[in-house]
Amino acid sequence: MVCCRTWLWCCIFVLGIRGACAAPGDEIVFALDKFVNQAVTSSIPGASLAVLVNGEIRLLRGYGVTKVGGAKKIDSATVFPLASISKTFASAATALLVDRGLIEWDTHVIPYLEDVKFSDPDLGKVVTLRNVLSHTTGLVPQAYSDLLENDVSYQRILSILNRVKFVCDPGECYGYQNIVYNLSADMISLASGMEYSQFVTEHIFIPLHMHSATFGLERFLNADDRVVPHVRTKSGYAAVKPAPYYYGVPAAAGVNASAQDLAQWMLAQFGQYPEVLSEDNLTLLHKPLIRANQYRYRAKLSNVYYGLGWRTFDYQGITGFVHHGGWVKGIRTEMVFNPITQTGMVFLTNCETDVAREVVLEFLDLYKQYIDPGVSGGEVATSGN
Repeated sequence: MVCCRTWLWCCIFVLGIRGACAAPGDEIVFALDKFVNQAVTSSIPGASLAVLVNGEIRLLRGYGVTKVGGAKKIDSATVFPLASISKTFASAATALLVDRGLIEWDTHVIPYLEDVKFSDPDLGKVVTLRNVLSHTTGLVPQAYSDLLENDVSYQRILSILNRVKFVCDPGECYGYQNIVYNLSADMISLASGMEYSQFVTEHIFIPLHMHSATFGLERFLNADDRVVPHVRTKSGYAAVKPAPYYYGVPAAAGVNASAQDLAQWMLAQFGQYPEVLSEDNLTLLHKPLIRANQYRYRAKLSNVYYGLGWRTFDYQGITGFVHHGGWVKGIRTEMVFNPITQTGMVFLTNCETDVAREVVLEFLDLYKQYIDPGVSGGEVATSGN
């Protein structure tokens, strides 16, 4: 079933049946529902989907099972590790602290974090929080992510961060990071006077009614309604234990949440929770800052940039798309939307699959077909126009 926010128009209908309550944009809703349902029926263990059109939640649904061979069904409240979609919360948390005058976007990492050292002291003293959140520190991309995956602790990796070389001056090139991105969590904790996870929970999750959103492996394992990750084998998909390592960098990949939670997060990106994220802050977070050519969708997209915790791009002449995906062993996550028309999609799946990439492209094709980017206010184009 579909249920929209109570103060918006709400239409409840049986999925797959176009009844009297059909509304503009249902073409996108039905097509994405069909696409994901077919993928789960034919190839993947399970998934969860949220679709928003014109600022309204139009679809929340789960598909398949939480574990291959099991009977427990996935629904829209089922919790998934978000992996790198977690990065979007760090930039938002920073915006909240900037508004309170507790930190600045261009606060320098050194000496703010006393224990951090860089290989080139002159370049290192230039690195700012803005650089960290936009992947423009100038350091070798993915610095020491391999050590994290080999169970080396975050604190131990920080102690050898000064071995990582600069490949450009800070602010001059894009280099995706996980360890380095988590410096934002350390700075947010220092500025707020509380643990990073606590600050995000109290100032983002709770006011946005993200009831299932948590941090960390323990909270994920203790969730009553959660998925089991799966990897591909010769005979299909096999369940595996949740990977613990990226939970060690909570700003980069520490959040667990459901499709319901991320639908609320998307509404916040649309400006519907100005008490949490103001219009000015959203404009800043979604603003293209650095060209990001290392992107798996780049062959289909143009003007691909990274902002503050978000990727941005154009698609076949349509501007303004905002996106982030995530991958961790046995899990894929995607969130894409256009704030101009307040239309977007969340896709979460409990396996490693190309379906995650394909559903994003399917959404973009449907958007191009049914959303009229020239209509003021982001209205949905009528079918056949």
